[in-house]
Amino acid sequence: MMTPRAHGQPMSHARQQAGMSLIELMIAVAIGLALLAGLSSLYVSTSKARTEFNKTSEQVENGRFALQSITRDIEMAGFYGRASQLIATSSYALPDPCAAAPASMGFSTSPTVTVPLPVYGPALAATALPCLATSLPNRATGAEVLTVSYVAGSTAAAANGTDYYVQRSGCETDSVPLVYSKTAADFTLHNKAAVAGGTCSTSSAAELRKYVMRSYYVATCDVCSGAGADTTPTLKMAEFVNGAIQTSSLVTGIEDVHYSYGVDLDNNGSPDCYADNPSDTSAAPAACATAATAASYAWTASATANWANVTAVRINLLSRNLDSTASWTDTRTYALGRAAASGPYNDHYKRHVYGTVARVWNTGGLRENQ
Repeated sequence: MMTPRAHGQPMSHARQQAGMSLIELMIAVAIGLALLAGLSSLYVSTSKARTEFNKTSEQVENGRFALQSITRDIEMAGFYGRASQLIATSSYALPDPCAAAPASMGFSTSPTVTVPLPVYGPALAATALPCLATSLPNRATGAEVLTVSYVAGSTAAAANGTDYYVQRSGCETDSVPLVYSKTAADFTLHNKAAVAGGTCSTSSAAELRKYVMRSYYVATCDVCSGAGADTTPTLKMAEFVNGAIQTSSLVTGIEDVHYSYGVDLDNNGSPDCYADNPSDTSAAPAACATAATAASYAWTASATANWANVTAVRINLLSRNLDSTASWTDTRTYALGRAAASGPYNDHYKRHVYGTVARVWNTGGLRENQ
């Protein structure tokens, strides 16, 4: 017979050790699953945000690096050693970005000193160079080309039989004022001796500076052949190295580049107007027509003269993410400075326009000091 428990008497040991009921357990599991679902959702959204941030960071870096690379070369363009002496007596020749023979590269001393133009858009010429398809392989349809020419700042180079160098005379008694060659025996020009009166010294050879010619263009691919071939738009650089044109990828994700050229019409170093194509001599662009008239500038006289008066280049480029974003559709248009905007592309890549103005210091800066 069970004896009733007196008031205040403790419960049995078994009753104190009783666990959760099934209902309590189910409630705890449900709360735990809800918390886990929330944490999983937070992790997924954070991971997606981080991935998009990385894509955008890479795109920004690529766009800025492309601008920096092109700008640096434009600012060096037209440097041929003692430029202030050379420009006063020289004229310019349209550089051929496909040429590898010295006679076709723009250097001459007869009848006057001639050097390649500092900056030039060969694809904008009245008659496009047929070799652009081979020297600038995989160029995107309609892609603009910018060619820059100058000599390196270093004078420590020695002729090696493969690279081409420019030697500028410092002596009026030298037979020619400039030599462009790869052969050591051709460099016979001299400097002034470091003595009172600065007489010419046959023991002081003029310095050699390596010739640099680079062409920038947008290609339809980074790796364009083989098992790893892709369709990533890429800014490529074709460079004159060891007597031949060599092409390399510079920045991936660059989809389009537009250049506008600032033309100095009154010879004071500052651009008076910007033209998309200085090679077009049929008529001055609307922005330049009034200024050309005021400066008595003969726009239609010569494409070479127009290019020789370019003292600044406005660069606008379109950088694209390397990876697509499934939830994004690009319905935007992008103004690069052309009459018509680019886009919409209606794909799943995010894009951004980057722009800057680069000075051609070795043309404009010299004029400002005259």
